[in-house]
Amino acid sequence: MADIIKSFPVRSSPKEKSHKLKCYFDSGSPRTFVKYSAVADMSNLAPLSTEAKFYGLGNGGFYATHFIYFEVKLLDIWVMYLCYVVPDDVLGEEYDVLLGHDFMQIYDIQLKPRQREVVIRREALNLALKVR
Repeated sequence: MADIIKSFPVRSSPKEKSHKLKCYFDSGSPRTFVKYSAVADMSNLAPLSTEAKFYGLGNGGFYATHFIYFEVKLLDIWVMYLCYVVPDDVLGEEYDVLLGHDFMQIYDIQLKPRQREVVIRREALNLALKVR
């Protein structure tokens, strides 16, 4: 399976200037993680009262120390997400955010690994942002 890494603007508040972060789409990960250094200066970064332990990356265990509410700009639409913040060495050097199945499912994002493409549909984003 080919790695799919794309850059998107990310912010944690509409009042904040966005940063372009490299996002790795990983359909095999059930959760979404971001490097601490990528979000350290964002306003919605909050420590977890107890570190959350996860398994899998690098065939071992790792901890999330914080969580953050952030927004990602997809097709000129800011979509929101709450994700775990991990030490920088947990994720690969070539990306800042590991977007897991949870994020892709909420926004109905589909991957085409052979073409190294990400399929994002405007109507799916708008629908996911509505509380029904």
